[in-house]
Amino acid sequence: MTKRIAHIIRWIPGFLLVLLTVAQASAQIVVEECETMTFSVDSRPGINDLNFVWGIYTASSQPKDVLDPAGTLDPALYFVDGMYASGVGRSVKVTGLEPGKYYVRIHVWDEISCTDNIEMYVMEVIESTLDMKIYADSVCIGEATNVYIRFTGVGPYEIQYVIGDELTPSVINLVGTEADPEIIIPITRLLPVGETKFWVMKVTDNCKVYSYEEVAPEERPGTGILIYPKPTKQPIYLKEND
Repeated sequence: MTKRIAHIIRWIPGFLLVLLTVAQASAQIVVEECETMTFSVDSRPGINDLNFVWGIYTASSQPKDVLDPAGTLDPALYFVDGMYASGVGRSVKVTGLEPGKYYVRIHVWDEISCTDNIEMYVMEVIESTLDMKIYADSVCIGEATNVYIRFTGVGPYEIQYVIGDELTPSVINLVGTEADPEIIIPITRLLPVGETKFWVMKVTDNCKVYSYEEVAPEERPGTGILIYPKPTKQPIYLKEND
């Protein structure tokens, strides 16, 4: 899970009311689902934590009211470790949002400096993707062979796969949090001469399940395991000098 940080307010003395609208591209933040985004405020140290109030809202493509109360999300579901339970504090961590666009708002006021600040950011959550490369050894019949799956990302991973005409997937787990790991799958069954297909049916990572069970075989991630016949023995002839 990735963490990102945005400092979204730098305190300016005097009365200020700022609303960053959807049209301002510089105010938009893009993260993948399952990533954690940290929003923080830089301000005068003496401001009471109760004067920092955060909000998160669903976005509309044509909002009549950008901060429509009807679009307010339950903070208990999307702010890490209950940080938003009281709705206050200089920093919040947002996570667990479905793909889509959202508004994150911070309202800060300071009675001593007579300041009142509101700022909003547009956050787009995009769908998480799975990046993996699959390849296999090519060997002679009867020799041991392996299939290799290299992931771009961080584990753990659970992989379900089938070989050839198998109906019940086999399962293998890759534990740990190594970056860009490779898993080696030994092929123990005796394969015939020619190409036998290896298909990945389902992968589960620390974000979600990627299933390929309902797609056509040619659209599934996989590779071919190529088995060659053993060379036939040929007699050895010695050439005689003339």
